[in-house]
Amino acid sequence: MSSIPPGLPEPLPSPKPLPPRGRDRALSTSPADLKKKPLPPAPEMSAPVASGASAYEFAPPEIPHGGASVLHLPYALPAPPPLIRNHMFTWLIVLTIVGIALAFTIPFTLGVYFGNQDRAQFVERQAQEHFQRALAYESETYNQLAIAELELALQYKPDYEPARTKLQQLKSIHIASTAQEPQDVAIAKQLYASAEQAIQTEDWSNAIDLFEELRRVKNDYRVSEVDAYLVKAYLAAGMQALATNDVDLARRRFEAALALDPGNAEARTQRERAVLYFSGVTQMGTSWSSAVATFQELYGRDPNFGDVKIKLRESHIGYGDFASQQSAYCIAAREYDAALALGAGAETQTKASSANDACKNAILNPTATATPTFEGGITATPDPFATRNPFATPIPIPSQGGVLYAPGVRVRQNAQCNGTGDIKGSVQTQAGDPIPNVGVKIYNDFGYLPPYARTDLAGEYQIALGSDKGIFHLVIVDDFGSNASAVLDVDYPGGNVQGCHIVVNWTRIK
Repeated sequence: MSSIPPGLPEPLPSPKPLPPRGRDRALSTSPADLKKKPLPPAPEMSAPVASGASAYEFAPPEIPHGGASVLHLPYALPAPPPLIRNHMFTWLIVLTIVGIALAFTIPFTLGVYFGNQDRAQFVERQAQEHFQRALAYESETYNQLAIAELELALQYKPDYEPARTKLQQLKSIHIASTAQEPQDVAIAKQLYASAEQAIQTEDWSNAIDLFEELRRVKNDYRVSEVDAYLVKAYLAAGMQALATNDVDLARRRFEAALALDPGNAEARTQRERAVLYFSGVTQMGTSWSSAVATFQELYGRDPNFGDVKIKLRESHIGYGDFASQQSAYCIAAREYDAALALGAGAETQTKASSANDACKNAILNPTATATPTFEGGITATPDPFATRNPFATPIPIPSQGGVLYAPGVRVRQNAQCNGTGDIKGSVQTQAGDPIPNVGVKIYNDFGYLPPYARTDLAGEYQIALGSDKGIFHLVIVDDFGSNASAVLDVDYPGGNVQGCHIVVNWTRIK
């Protein structure tokens, strides 16, 4: 063994050889080795230090003479981790996140874009509509309304230049006009002028609308003239509605005219006729006889009132059908004949012929009827006409209290008879006090039996009659509908004959 020179420290034992690091590892590993499995650790190196070699740990290795320096590794290192695969996985995650973000962002961005487009179109359209309305108002000289529309157009689109230019123009005109008169006066003047123009052209509905708007804007502007024009327009519009058979609208027009001018005779007359018309309409189908009487009265007053002629004809036919169903053929024949006189067609003509034949047969071959008997064994005297007309209204049973009322002297008034008449009078005590809510019944021998008339608080009653003449039976009834007086026969001359207004007063004797 070689001796250690004196004065040097004792050499350290040879440690385990360290594996190459970093760059050295890469240089010492071939590509073929990367595919191999890692080798087991090399055994510890225990060879003695060669003679002449440095005994120090960090001494450089000897280089053989005449040869290159060779680095010897004690054993093969394991293969590095698959860096390429790790990078691909990372990029895959990043791309996935970006795709999800785009999936949420793109629809939202497109929705915002198209929403802004729709809103822009809506704003543009609204601005144009208000601008067009402003032009229409300006053409009718409603400058204040035109200004309001232009301001709305600019609220939708502040940079809408046509609206801005027109607004400046109208405001300058408005400022010049308002310097002379208040705004409500200016608007009222414009409305009044337009309404007068509508009156001249007989545009009654437009005139009514304009005058009513004027009254809302300034109700103290030319009041008497506005009211006079409105009454005229209401009456004319009512008659115009009647020409189209819109009786309900006509009634409302006449009532509006009466509200402004309660003393207007034409408005009152037309309104009463309209009320009579609606009364007849409500009676159709429920009380054909009453409908016939109501329309007959209206037809006598004004045969051109709405479609009263058609309604009267339909009521006659309806009453005739109802009478035929009850085997009252004479009444049916009379109603069908009346309908034919008003222009009914071939179907009604056939019904009339059948009803007339059945009526003649009934008169020639009457059916015996039992004589009614009053309570208490008193036999009533039969109506002599009943022997000739088997369809006459039966005589009702009298009141259990007997005869309570007695009729007075019948008086015929000299009032005008223009197709209608009436029977009226009063019911009172022997002391002359009025008796209200007393039933007065009227009927004839042809089935005419309207609802009872009732006395009012003054004890007075009135029963309207049409143009047909005939014998009517008048009687006072009690609360149970039984006769409380003797039956009084009244000879009605018809609605076109002098004496059509008859007064019959009644006095309670018990």
